[in-house]
Amino acid sequence: MLTKEKLQKIIDQFDEVELKQQGIFGISQYGGGSDESFVRANKEGLELFALELLKSAQEIESVLSDPEKNIIPFEYEEDWVDENSDIFIQYIEPIADKQKLKPKSEYKSTFLDKLMPFGCGLIAIILLISVVVGLVTIINWIF
Repeated sequence: MLTKEKLQKIIDQFDEVELKQQGIFGISQYGGGSDESFVRANKEGLELFALELLKSAQEIESVLSDPEKNIIPFEYEEDWVDENSDIFIQYIEPIADKQKLKPKSEYKSTFLDKLMPFGCGLIAIILLISVVVGLVTIINWIF
């Protein structure tokens, strides 16, 4: 986990003024209302977005500890944010909870799972016998 000081060292490595002059970043949806969304950005835009997230990560503890604050504003009306974006992130709502990984449960095959290939084979044999009996019956009708 990164401390505030380590985050600040990383943040200080960016030339924010230069990035803002060249950066383009936007989040769009494919085909309007579809479930597929994507980021449209150049390198500088991605670095600026990462920089904004790093700044938010640096503030998160103070926001969580202050009952008056419940969001971290996100600069979405900057020149580097693509005006043709479909989605604009206006703020970050921090949460204190950690994601808990669910343990993977191993699948145990049941008796029915083991019986399934035999059942399918039995159905195939019955269909084959039915086709043969049907063909023999048709041949007997004709001759």
